[in-house]
Amino acid sequence: MHDAPPPEQVSTTNELARERNRAAAERTLNAWIGLCLSLIGFGVAFEQIGRRLGQQAALKLVPATSTLVGIGFVGVGVVLLGLALVQHRLALRAIEQQDYVLLPIQTLNRWAVVTIVLAGIAGLGVTLLWR
Repeated sequence: MHDAPPPEQVSTTNELARERNRAAAERTLNAWIGLCLSLIGFGVAFEQIGRRLGQQAALKLVPATSTLVGIGFVGVGVVLLGLALVQHRLALRAIEQQDYVLLPIQTLNRWAVVTIVLAGIAGLGVTLLWR
């Protein structure tokens, strides 16, 4: 006799639970995409507003600073989008496993939160300096 793995237990309850988890992962990814697009759009808008203010007021400092801040927000948006895609793929891989062991993704969550907090502090600092 050889030890064969037990046959896979497929039940409606398990499959419905997996489908709910897949849908939750998709909703989470959509929320991250929306946040990233907002950050990227804010970065582009910030740079354009700074450029217009620099043209009207003939200030040299405003366009350079606004360009750096705009590029920073676009960069943060792209990095967070990459983290969201990696986290989504890890979640789907965990759901597809037969034993459904949730893979640890807390490190990605910490990086995402730290990045958003730093972007917010940078935005707050720039707006307070321009008052």
